[in-house]
Amino acid sequence: MAYQDRNTVVSILVNLAVSAFVILRLLEMNASGLFDGPDAVNNWARLVIWLIPLGVVGTIIGTVLFNIGFAIITNESKPSFVVDERDKLFERRGSLAIITFAGAGFVSAVIALALGASALVGFNIVYFGMALGALAADFVKFASYRRGY
Repeated sequence: MAYQDRNTVVSILVNLAVSAFVILRLLEMNASGLFDGPDAVNNWARLVIWLIPLGVVGTIIGTVLFNIGFAIITNESKPSFVVDERDKLFERRGSLAIITFAGAGFVSAVIALALGASALVGFNIVYFGMALGALAADFVKFASYRRGY
């Protein structure tokens, strides 16, 4: 398994964990009434602001631990950090997935707002469009590495 491939696996796992955390936290916040008043969007924004460092730190820790574990199990001494044209192609494919899902999330949010949804619903649609885009990008890159082209 190539170094980039391992990092993609870690990114998928961290993305799924953060998304599960977000869903559980949103349900908890909704049940406690934090989204009922005029500060609903502010409470939502505070949650999202904490997700950024959580995702970054989770990805860094996960990548380091996964690569150390992989090196111990496979007895591979040093990973190759060489990036070639194929790696760049896979990265572009992933970027296209992010753009597609994020764009679809934005358009969906605008449509929902035009149909009378609250700003909180619109922000959630945009957020999950971006989260799905990041997850789709990782799956596209992983599938590309598995196929080899």
